[in-house]
Amino acid sequence: MNERKLGDILRERRESLNLSIKEVADITKLKKSTILALEEGNYKELPEPVYIRGFLKLYTSVLNLDYRDLSSLLEKELKLAGKIEGDNIEEKHNLFWTILKVIIVVGVVISLIYFLSLRRQSQSPKTLEQPPISRPTIEPIQKIPHLLSKDTDKEGSTEVAKKEIILELNGVDYSWIRVIVDERKVFEGFINKDDHFVWKGKEKIKVRVGNAGGISIVLNGKDLGILGKRGQVLERDFLLE
Repeated sequence: MNERKLGDILRERRESLNLSIKEVADITKLKKSTILALEEGNYKELPEPVYIRGFLKLYTSVLNLDYRDLSSLLEKELKLAGKIEGDNIEEKHNLFWTILKVIIVVGVVISLIYFLSLRRQSQSPKTLEQPPISRPTIEPIQKIPHLLSKDTDKEGSTEVAKKEIILELNGVDYSWIRVIVDERKVFEGFINKDDHFVWKGKEKIKVRVGNAGGISIVLNGKDLGILGKRGQVLERDFLLE
């Protein structure tokens, strides 16, 4: 049985999410021609392999696919397309990591030597001239007035401050997100697990996500839980009640 092509996997996943090529291009900032070339396996129309791998990482993040599961298939197709040499790839990869490990070890050793030299200097006896001891001046305690002004009604009760929308967003999984507060875009990009954001608005906060299952929402202190299903592209408006 023939192995499925990478482009077929990407196209079928995109269509199952009801995403057009234009929508994917808007989210990833990739050219539509680049997305088409990836789906058609037309690697000759794309630049060097290092850029192709970056394109695929962006594309799989929007489709909620694991890049690591598809990277080996990409490498096979790049070899067949003549974009990389098949014999020396693994050797170059191993050499890169070996050099990187050596650099890290050397850096740690140098840092340790520098730290020990500073410690010896700090522990060496020094004669210091002691400044004269003066009695501290004690100022009388003053009450600090409230910094926040409050309006009162005729009966003297305090009015609640003007209401606003307070939206807390917590990352549960990797996802793309766009946030528009009162018709002004304040954020667009990717978030990771355990990321935390807070936005405030006067009338409306609009949220569009590429993985609704990766987002948890708290609205004005009320926990709304996970925004949607894993891999679901979703757009929600949060209005001032």
